[in-house]
Amino acid sequence: MDSEKQKDELTALESIYNEEEFSYCIKVDQYEIIIKIFINLHEKYFFTYTDNQLNNEPRKKINISYLPPLTLLILLPVNYPSTSPPNFTLRCSWLNVFSISKLCKELDELWKNNTGQEILFTWISFLQSETLKFLKIQECINIDNIYKLYEMTLTKTKLPQGLVDFQNSITDDKKFKESKFKDGSIYVREKIKIKNKVHDQRAVHDIFIGINPVQMLIDYNEMQKQIEFKKNLYSCKICFTDKSGEYCTQFLPCTHVFCKECITGYFEVRIKEGTVQNILCPKENCKSEVSPGQIKDLVSTELFSKYDSILLNITLDTMTDIIYCPRKSCQYPVSQEPNEIMANCPICQYVFCIFCKAVYHGIAPCKITIEKQNLAKEYQEASNEKKSELEQRYGKKQLQMLVENSMTENWIHTNSQKCPHCNTAIEKSDGCNKMTCWKCNTFFCWICNVQLNRGDPYIHYRDPHSKCFNMLYHGLIINENDEEEFENDEYYFDDEDNGNGDEDMIFVLDY
Repeated sequence: MDSEKQKDELTALESIYNEEEFSYCIKVDQYEIIIKIFINLHEKYFFTYTDNQLNNEPRKKINISYLPPLTLLILLPVNYPSTSPPNFTLRCSWLNVFSISKLCKELDELWKNNTGQEILFTWISFLQSETLKFLKIQECINIDNIYKLYEMTLTKTKLPQGLVDFQNSITDDKKFKESKFKDGSIYVREKIKIKNKVHDQRAVHDIFIGINPVQMLIDYNEMQKQIEFKKNLYSCKICFTDKSGEYCTQFLPCTHVFCKECITGYFEVRIKEGTVQNILCPKENCKSEVSPGQIKDLVSTELFSKYDSILLNITLDTMTDIIYCPRKSCQYPVSQEPNEIMANCPICQYVFCIFCKAVYHGIAPCKITIEKQNLAKEYQEASNEKKSELEQRYGKKQLQMLVENSMTENWIHTNSQKCPHCNTAIEKSDGCNKMTCWKCNTFFCWICNVQLNRGDPYIHYRDPHSKCFNMLYHGLIINENDEEEFENDEYYFDDEDNGNGDEDMIFVLDY
């Protein structure tokens, strides 16, 4: 009779829960059952701990959406459910043994109230939906005791007065019992006595030797988020096609979701164009930036290498103390020492002048730049006869290139300003005086060349103490037909960069 009831109960549970949650086998005519109990949390849950190795550090608080499951190990006696309750062990990695002991005693109470009836579903339902409420855990899960044990395994210190020596007891079978998982990690069943209070022997706290419990909870939480994400259905905000999370990617922290096909195309275009800095979420006005890991997962190996290389070069270009070796066969980025006009390539050992890029000429003045400018000027102002003479001496094509380069340099010097962060030449063609560098995305003022606050760049023009106060649109050319509108209407600052490399247009509020 009992064996039939046991079989029927297991069949029913097998139809309710999946293989990860419920499994069993028969050993020596008894059923051995493993049940994983996953507890659902609402958005406000978090866990706290104190890092005792960092002096005067406040308690740390980390938000969490998923917790590792409780594990209920059950052995059904031959006379269950008519007479005896199931023999069980309850394991958990984020509750201390005394909290787990309280749950064990409550399982006993549930059996007493339902003696003679199948109890497994009742136990599972209680642990799944009532554990936190029963332990009076509303939002905050305190893992101080668990983290303290971890710290002691690192420092090899003794536990406080009244506790057993953790390190020495690990190998003592009378106080601890070790078990190994498939991945080689170890959990330890604690038997600690505090103030003559002994916990329930069926309560097991899983201690993973050498694994930080805080990081373990964070990693598990992130893993479960990814699993849940893949299960759900999402509408891509680019192609408006509904796809499962397995074929989608999510930007953080904005949580906007797009299908992988659309985002892959987006990444490929940006990389091929060389605009790899500040790749943002495609959602309008969203400031979430893509992670290198996302790009690596979606584009080809060759394209990711190109992305990595361009990003490195841009980073090096924004570093004012980096100069490239002038040898075509080398081109290695060389660190320039402060107040030095010489640089030494560590790869090819070429020592060169940082101005003319020729072999270092010691304390002698760098003449090449001045000579080139003088030669270009001489060629431009020379008579036809003198030009022919110079062309025979230096080559007509070389002289023409020299003149063009000289004119370009002069034009850039006259009509552009250098970004205060990366020294890239920036031309202002239209718009207000808040500029955005096309290369490093730095905000700066066109009038005074000061780098602006990234959070609120327009405060520079609103601050009465700033020398550019009320000069956001200073120098802006206004059509005569628009003058009356500018005088009678009110204006506000557009805090969003329009992303065109120039600056924001004026928005007019009509009343």
